[in-house]
Amino acid sequence: MPIIKFRTFIICIALGVSSLSVPALAHGDPTEMGAGPGIGADHHEKANAAGEAARNADMQDMMDNGTMPKIPAGPAPMVPGGAHIEGMGDGHEGMMDHSEAADNSNKGFGERLFIWLGKLHTVVIHFPIAMIVAAFAAEAFGVARGKPDWRSAARIMLVIGALGAVAAAFFGWFAGGFYLYDRNLILTAHRYLGMTVAIGSVLLAWAGLSRFHHNRNKERLFAVLLGILTIGVLIQAFLGGTFMHGGINHMNF
Repeated sequence: MPIIKFRTFIICIALGVSSLSVPALAHGDPTEMGAGPGIGADHHEKANAAGEAARNADMQDMMDNGTMPKIPAGPAPMVPGGAHIEGMGDGHEGMMDHSEAADNSNKGFGERLFIWLGKLHTVVIHFPIAMIVAAFAAEAFGVARGKPDWRSAARIMLVIGALGAVAAAFFGWFAGGFYLYDRNLILTAHRYLGMTVAIGSVLLAWAGLSRFHHNRNKERLFAVLLGILTIGVLIQAFLGGTFMHGGINHMNF
């Protein structure tokens, strides 16, 4: 029995360390991700069009009166919504946004705490991705080969993965803001799939800790449910990657 427990521990450590090579998928600013109902792109397009029409009208009035406007010196002019006029200022977009994002000194303690808790989301997401995927691999091998020590290792990793999934879901609400739905439907799906994964992993971990003494059918059912949970985790990781790596096509070959 001590030998089996030692082997279980070694298997768990080996699989856990190797699976931690799964990359973390971070999130950006909630507003940039399309969090919350907010002001959509249509509003900004209408505002830009209205601003352009107003400038054209002013230009026409000056030409009718025999005067020409002076082009002011300085940075590229801005249109309503904060966008540079097309063809001007390219290459500098977002520089001010990044510097402002890095400097939170002008924010209150509560707002800075909210932002900081959101950043922890990118720290903890390693563990549910790595541990749940590795738990499924160990469980599938243990069931197929009749290796109880591998199934024991899978249960340990699933517990760790479930704790990580709960933490990731908790901090994810700070990262994406506390909204029930978003104008970005991918973010909405990411929110609720994350909650589903967290709840499902906790229930499955609880079942694994109390389970099935030499019941082959229940062991196979557990492995199937763990496989479904693993698919959910991988989909969730893919959706999370869309916010940092170029959108829904970020995994194109």
